[in-house]
Amino acid sequence: MEIILQQNLKHQQVPVERICKVFKNVSKLKSPYYANPVFDLSDISLKNNIKELQTDIPVEIRGFTANNDNLNLDIKMETGTGKTYVYTKTMYELHKQFGINKFIIAVPSLPIKAGAKSFLSDLYVQKHFKNVCGYNSEINLQVVSSIKYNNKKSRNYFPGTVREFVDGSSQINNKIYVLLINMQLLSGNSKILSDVYDNSINGFYQPYEALRNTRPFVIIDEPHKFSREQKAYNKILDELKPQCIIRFGATFPEISVGSGKNKVTKKDYLNLLYDLNSYEAFNQNLIKGVAKEHFEPSQNNEEKVKIVSINNKESVNFKYSKKGNPDKTFTLGKNDSLSIISPAFEGLYISALDKNNVYFSNGEIKSIGEQFEVSVYMTSYIEGMIKLAIDRHFEVERENFNRRIKIKTLTLFFIDDISSYRDKNGKEPYLKNCFERLLKQKLEYEINNIKEYEKEYKQFLEASLNNISACHAGYFAQDNSDSDEEIEKEVQDILYNKKKLLSFKDENGNYNTRRFLFSKWTLKEGWDNPNIFTICKLRSSGSEISKLQEVGRGLRLPVDEIGNRVSNDEFVLNYIVDFTEEDFAEKLIKEINGELIINKTISDEQIDEVAKKLEISSDDLFIDLLTKHYIDRNKNIIEENRNAFYEQYPLFSTGLAKGKVIDRNKKQKNTVKIRKAVFEELRELWQAINQKYLLMFDNDINENMQDIVNSLIDFNLFKETTISSERVRLITENGKMELETQSGFEYNILETLPYNEFLFKISKATNLPITIIHNGFVEYAKHNQINYNHINNNTVITFIQRFNEWKINNLENRFRYKKVNIDICETALTNPDGSVKSEIVQGNVGTKIHQSSSVSPKYLYDTYTFDSPLEERNLLVDNIDEIIVYGKIPRRSLEIPVIDGGTYTPDFMYVVKDKNGNKTLNVIIETKDVENKSNLRQIEKIKINNAKLFFENLQLDGYNVKFRDQLNNNSIRNIINEVLGK
Repeated sequence: MEIILQQNLKHQQVPVERICKVFKNVSKLKSPYYANPVFDLSDISLKNNIKELQTDIPVEIRGFTANNDNLNLDIKMETGTGKTYVYTKTMYELHKQFGINKFIIAVPSLPIKAGAKSFLSDLYVQKHFKNVCGYNSEINLQVVSSIKYNNKKSRNYFPGTVREFVDGSSQINNKIYVLLINMQLLSGNSKILSDVYDNSINGFYQPYEALRNTRPFVIIDEPHKFSREQKAYNKILDELKPQCIIRFGATFPEISVGSGKNKVTKKDYLNLLYDLNSYEAFNQNLIKGVAKEHFEPSQNNEEKVKIVSINNKESVNFKYSKKGNPDKTFTLGKNDSLSIISPAFEGLYISALDKNNVYFSNGEIKSIGEQFEVSVYMTSYIEGMIKLAIDRHFEVERENFNRRIKIKTLTLFFIDDISSYRDKNGKEPYLKNCFERLLKQKLEYEINNIKEYEKEYKQFLEASLNNISACHAGYFAQDNSDSDEEIEKEVQDILYNKKKLLSFKDENGNYNTRRFLFSKWTLKEGWDNPNIFTICKLRSSGSEISKLQEVGRGLRLPVDEIGNRVSNDEFVLNYIVDFTEEDFAEKLIKEINGELIINKTISDEQIDEVAKKLEISSDDLFIDLLTKHYIDRNKNIIEENRNAFYEQYPLFSTGLAKGKVIDRNKKQKNTVKIRKAVFEELRELWQAINQKYLLMFDNDINENMQDIVNSLIDFNLFKETTISSERVRLITENGKMELETQSGFEYNILETLPYNEFLFKISKATNLPITIIHNGFVEYAKHNQINYNHINNNTVITFIQRFNEWKINNLENRFRYKKVNIDICETALTNPDGSVKSEIVQGNVGTKIHQSSSVSPKYLYDTYTFDSPLEERNLLVDNIDEIIVYGKIPRRSLEIPVIDGGTYTPDFMYVVKDKNGNKTLNVIIETKDVENKSNLRQIEKIKINNAKLFFENLQLDGYNVKFRDQLNNNSIRNIINEVLGK
């Protein structure tokens, strides 16, 4: 499979556009052929452009930081929202608009470096930017790695990667030269860039000198690791002297301002252009929500260990207490195992001591006087956590597998004792054995309780049961020096072969059942997988680790088996901890909201935006805020009235939306009540729009389908599936163990499919008859030779994309809907017997909750929930007399067929009355939070046009239903007036 990249996602496109707008109308200076065009950093246009671009950023973090030597720009994007994609597209766009073609990417670690290299060199990524985004240029990537010199002669030759980068000419219009380097090569003892070599490049004998004369743009990934005091950052400033530094990160370094009592700490932003913080990422459904859960111990408070004292940093005294038994004391030193105190501590030892603290091997730090529970470390407790994680996994997996297009579901376990998983030195891997035993029990249970329609899922489970060990794999830092081929294969799959891990079948057509991963806390920045749905944190980690960082490995939105990012649903990451972290959810919410700027003022832009949503004038809103003493005449928020202000005008308030982070151990209100009396007013409409219809294409299309399929099969359909080899070594540099990645060779891989399965996959995704697909390939083969190696998943994906594009471009207005006479049983709002349900899952009618003390009696539910500001505005229509009742249509409840093969559900339903008070009309509305139709994606336009035809068919069949689309500049009042003919 290939992970299909999406272009023009708003949260990714905006930062690219803003960076480019910074340089609008800025004058440029002449430069040599090997250097970037040079912008005049003293041009006043820079300041004016940045000021204009910061209007939606909180006043407290706006500002222009001037520097005659270089320009700094900051882009804040939360983990999982696509920073790597954004900075890559930024390079393409800066090259396209301004001719910038020399970029240096600085990353803080080898794993992030490996991830960036993998993305930038991926052939599919290159194809995306060329064929989908339309860029005519391509990236020439050079990766700087450390070199060990054996003698002086080794320094004769200028480093090849630097030479290739520096010598690249700006006169070659289709080349973007990118140099990728990690922090250690900038700040460590490596002299690869600072040495003076015997030969030169463009007259320069030192790499630093050659690089800075290219007048590069430097991109910094994870800027919190590159503070201004950090050596690597100063090397960038002093040695590379870039004309522009663009920092992309979820977290930025902090600086102290002022002194004494006036000393405060704040984020060190430098010309911040875009602020996609964590609560906005959660609220906009750009990442998964989080559901924390802890496992309660059966013998809580039975056994405790307390740190009594530390003896000159040499040893530590512990007191062991067990209910009904006398206390015991133990004295342990560095590297001693705590299993001496209790067998429950197997694998946990003391790694270091200082005057006040004990440092344990799992990252925990305990202080003198601190007490901790033994039960957390007991095998029985660990087993309970594993069982809970497995249960959660299969709960999600079953749903994901039974989707129209499946999603591979992965679970990640964090452990602290490697020997409990790796079968080494004859020691029993108790954790691995426990996991396999519990997994076997669960698989047997699931297979015995499979539904009749789940035959394919049953096959997947049976394949899992037949080879339990193939279902899981581990990665630990020490694996990099391991010579075991099987372990090496596991490491490669987890760290680098993301696509394989997300595939349901291997190159031979056998099920790929690997979906449970084990690791230590080494999987931090630089590694993630979009399909992690459960993380189980066995035993506590160090308390200083950011909660967002912990969950960050699983926050990305998932991709389906074809490689599409699934963004039209609400996903949750299950996060399982031990009971000592029962407050994890509260801490996570606090950390997320900690990024919230407590506004002291409101801006004219905010007043205009809120007034527009409330459909009142900005002047009227300002006067109301002023007279109620929410603000003063300078628009400063009056502190004592802040809570009342936000309660009445929640549109001014920000922060994490309710329900985005939940604690499963606490009773949650994850449902909203359905008002039965209101539903009765909507029943006739609801029954009408739930009628089942088939999408019927014009007969001549079916008659010509063979010719159409034949036209889609050509030479360009068949592509080699290639991979690049890498050699990863564990090296010692400056006394530290590090991973070194070296590029290798590019290979074609034989990921072939049996021909019948190849045809079946295409048929299943396109609904084309297998005979027509087969005839198309036979016809092509009459005149062209088909390499059997090209009968693979890559060809399947390419054909499906081509066919869907053909449908979108050719089938509009060439289809109709035909009613199917089948009985409507259970729906999203009604039971099989037709009675109305009492409640519905909140996420199905809106991911956010409007904080209102009262809900209109006309509204279908007892709570206002919504997905966008436009939807929130639509909820507050109690003053429109013509509306009798209204409600949000549950997500994916109608499933109107559309021509791209998917389905579609509009957003709102209304029952309205005429001027005489008679119930005359039903209105269905699709909301789009864009200003005009030109901003809609093509597929969204297709869905709306399909819906119009669907509801026209309903009217022909005797149902009085009108369909309207609503853009951001329209109101419900206007739409109701229009359909009533006012």
